[in-house]
Amino acid sequence: MNKLQTQSIAKAKQLKEQLGGTIFSFPLEEDNPFSPYAIVMYAGGQYFAYPDAADISMAATGVFILLDEMKKNGMDADYKRNVRMISYQAQMDAPSTVMRKLKKENASKPFLSEGKDFKKGIEGEDEQISARGLLKISYLQMVEERNPKASQFMEHYYQLLAMRKYGKTAAAIRQEVRKMGKDQVLGWLEQTFEKYIHNDMEVMSFLDILK
Repeated sequence: MNKLQTQSIAKAKQLKEQLGGTIFSFPLEEDNPFSPYAIVMYAGGQYFAYPDAADISMAATGVFILLDEMKKNGMDADYKRNVRMISYQAQMDAPSTVMRKLKKENASKPFLSEGKDFKKGIEGEDEQISARGLLKISYLQMVEERNPKASQFMEHYYQLLAMRKYGKTAAAIRQEVRKMGKDQVLGWLEQTFEKYIHNDMEVMSFLDILK
């Protein structure tokens, strides 16, 4: 076990005591806006840490892969019960990122709603992003930063809506979204998530596209 794994497990133990859960992902450097993320899993009374750190996108992919393997093995793979994916204030304030814009604009018109899109952690220091919150962030990354992976993420959402009898093809839904303003889309995401999505894992599973 390397030093990174040892440190990651120590932090995961702390998070488990505070927040519960079995899969933990968090920045290795709380004060670094661009910190790599660790991934740790608790199973069979033991902690298992990835040997290397990853950026937040790849960390999210790692979390999905773990949940997928748990599901295949007949284990509890519910995202809400098991996953604790943490970001601290520094990551929320990272320069030139959607998260910074969210915080700045959140003062007058909240884009992320506490309880629905994220939950505050211990003493308000960390955030747990929900599937709906991740969906909103992906949309903003797509339009603000032209992030190709975020575009793929959203494309999977359009395809899921089309399968759920939204009434349009994925291509038509994409065109519908393009004609809306940013505020309209965020409201639309909330409405469609509530009506057509049965559980968080249906959206979190889109992270598989980042493999």
